[in-house]
Amino acid sequence: MKKIILFTLSLFIISACNTTKLVYDYGDKYVSWQLDSYFELNDEQEDWVEERMKTHLEWHRAQELPHYKRFLTDIQNSAKDGLTMSELDEGYSRFEAKQRRTFARLIPDAALFMTKLSPEQINNLERKMTEENEQMLTKVENRQERIQQRREDFLEQMEDWFGEFSPAQLAQINQWQTEWYTESDDPIERRMKYRMKSQTQLLSLLRSTPDNLALEKWLLRWISRWDSNQNSERKARIQRNKKRILQVDKFISSEQRLHAIRELDDWVEILEQTIANH
Repeated sequence: MKKIILFTLSLFIISACNTTKLVYDYGDKYVSWQLDSYFELNDEQEDWVEERMKTHLEWHRAQELPHYKRFLTDIQNSAKDGLTMSELDEGYSRFEAKQRRTFARLIPDAALFMTKLSPEQINNLERKMTEENEQMLTKVENRQERIQQRREDFLEQMEDWFGEFSPAQLAQINQWQTEWYTESDDPIERRMKYRMKSQTQLLSLLRSTPDNLALEKWLLRWISRWDSNQNSERKARIQRNKKRILQVDKFISSEQRLHAIRELDDWVEILEQTIANH
């Protein structure tokens, strides 16, 4: 179900206009293919998933992308003279509102889809979950490799947004990473613990032949962990990350700030073209 619910949320971070167009033109096929890998869909289920996803994607392009465009242009305007905690608070609030709108749109169909699953399809889901869990457990075991990869990915993303850093800046970034990873718990271990608990609950619920309402309630509880208003642990992590963003904001030069603002121009243009193709 995560494949259905999170799919449209990721659309506004697509990196190229042609790719974005492909997402909206063929996203229904992609979601159907993803779900088939978990459930081995029959022809009727494939047709239903593709029809519903076409509707959701058109809604997302027409209704949500204009919100994303305004969101990015507001970030550009706010970032010109540096960010403040109040601006970050507003940005996170707006982002979570986007999540809630998408969840509200997709959950009824996700629940209806699950009421139509056969016992064999639920067993297929359990086997797929087990395979993925084994892969994730391998990552948990390789903690040092994972931390090193996170450090490399972080620096690469920073350079993508802000351009080149001076040796002094690179030393500061390295110091921050050492401090931040020491202060933070391991996200893979945290996600793994929650993931396995949720999977057990979901499989048990599906095998009890629930109705739409029961499944919708479970999905709403499941996604509440992404809402900082309902999840105090996540709220604390977000607050910690906001403080780190402000650290970086004060650290970059005016030229690096301008580099990031210009990077957002490309994203705004992508959204404008995608909206125009509706």
